[in-house]
Amino acid sequence: MKKKSISIFGVTGSVGSSTIELLRQRKDEFEVIALTCNKNIDLLLELSQEFQPQSIAVSDENFFLELKKRAGNNFKCFGGKEGLKEIANLHSDIVVASIVGLAGLSPLLCSIKNSSIIAIANKECIVAAGSLITESARKNNCQIIPIDSEHNAIFQILDGKPKKDISEIFLTASGGPFHGFDNKQLSKVTPSDAVKHPIWSMGKKISVDSATLMNKGLEIIEAHHLFGIESKKIKVIIHKQSIIHGLTLMNNGALFGYFGKPSMLNPIDHALSWPDCNNNDIDPISIEDLNGLSVESVSDEDYKSLQLSRYALDKGGFYPIFLNASNEIAVNAFLNNQIKFIDIPLVVEKVIEEIGHSGNKSLETMGSLDEIVSADNEARIKALEIIGLGF
Repeated sequence: MKKKSISIFGVTGSVGSSTIELLRQRKDEFEVIALTCNKNIDLLLELSQEFQPQSIAVSDENFFLELKKRAGNNFKCFGGKEGLKEIANLHSDIVVASIVGLAGLSPLLCSIKNSSIIAIANKECIVAAGSLITESARKNNCQIIPIDSEHNAIFQILDGKPKKDISEIFLTASGGPFHGFDNKQLSKVTPSDAVKHPIWSMGKKISVDSATLMNKGLEIIEAHHLFGIESKKIKVIIHKQSIIHGLTLMNNGALFGYFGKPSMLNPIDHALSWPDCNNNDIDPISIEDLNGLSVESVSDEDYKSLQLSRYALDKGGFYPIFLNASNEIAVNAFLNNQIKFIDIPLVVEKVIEEIGHSGNKSLETMGSLDEIVSADNEARIKALEIIGLGF
């Protein structure tokens, strides 16, 4: 059997590490073409010795010379933004796109032109430039497979089903640690409280997003682009046990669901195996795991983050960029005790109010990647200004 070629962008992060874990179990199936990291060249070189890729890259140019010196003649080395693009221009059957933030957008768009499957874990790129990504994938006959648990669940449910037959899709949320809190209780929430996710072990930023439900708001935008489904058909439900990862209601009244243990391994394994469904050693779901599951409808009116996300999606253009960028700044300010937890969506709302008028651009007029990055920077600067003034 011919091996599939694979490149991993962001191999030292959590998604990259999970992918490596799977590749160790399936070395006879894959040939690693390229690996990249941000700064952790020690781990990059260690993994390169193990998997022997043709090329490696570090996105932080300050580490390029050291990487090249230590790699010697064993690997082709690249550095910085241009280095990532060089790697992205290599042909791979599968590209795992897990670079964090808009830094991953340029190599992603290059990879789409040079690979058959993109296993994508970059939320920011889809939110900021979803239309550009999906249009480029269509033109280049490249399959985008999301590997976050919720969107991968919907992808698996919908695989082969006509879009016209879909009534609604449901994105599940655990509700975070503050589900059911009133405003008085939320005003007293501390950063240490917010990062204690009840189910998943995640970074601080995504843990706060889970608590505000901004992560679901951003996922609504992602789902719209990934599946071509209009906002009103994308619902959010609270499911505390994190066993149901997605539900889809069809026009004939049938409800399809995806059930699994809370793990990144299954979605990544699905993307690596697609369109097949291979055996694996990942902890399987059992019938007993389905006992006592609960679901609860979510009203947008109860969560400012959901309202703002749908507004940004409906407005289009740069609005989703403003939403995502200002939220990152606001979350960071909360984690640094500069604002209250309940202030996070208020900062985002104020940013959109003050600079949203400059965000009315269609897919045809969004312009260059530089303009997208500029819009992202504009929102970050405005958010910092608003926070600094005490809004």
